[in-house]
Amino acid sequence: MGFGLFGSKKDKKSKQKAMPKNADGSIAVETTKILEITIVSVNNITRSTDTIGKIDPYVILYGNGQMLGKTKPVDNATSCVLNELFVIKPKGDPRSVQFKFDLMDKDDIGDDDEVGSGAFNPAAEESLSNQIVHLKWKGQDIGSITINITIKDVLVV
Repeated sequence: MGFGLFGSKKDKKSKQKAMPKNADGSIAVETTKILEITIVSVNNITRSTDTIGKIDPYVILYGNGQMLGKTKPVDNATSCVLNELFVIKPKGDPRSVQFKFDLMDKDDIGDDDEVGSGAFNPAAEESLSNQIVHLKWKGQDIGSITINITIKDVLVV
């Protein structure tokens, strides 16, 4: 015999908020889009800023003019695998982000040197996988980088 101090299981169920449902009856969840940008490799760089040896390349990544990050430098290489991932949550349409890539040469003495730069517009491409970004210095081709961009839906909690 209960005295009703704590309420029954039936009472608890009626007090819980109902989970929002989609039209098909599945539970509705809130998601947001993120971009995963992988700088895969530096390819066949022909411009040298060092008098001795090869450049020590790294890449600075920009999205809509804002610096998003940079890769670690690799010693003495004109081609190398980087495989570095950057994750951002863009405002609005993820394909509207305009990317710029600056290839730099890490110097132990003095300032790092810009080797070349290139741009990538996801809105202009059908596929965002294994894209080649051509790099230029003063209008001349100096090599390329390979990138992958993935658009993902992630849960908002």
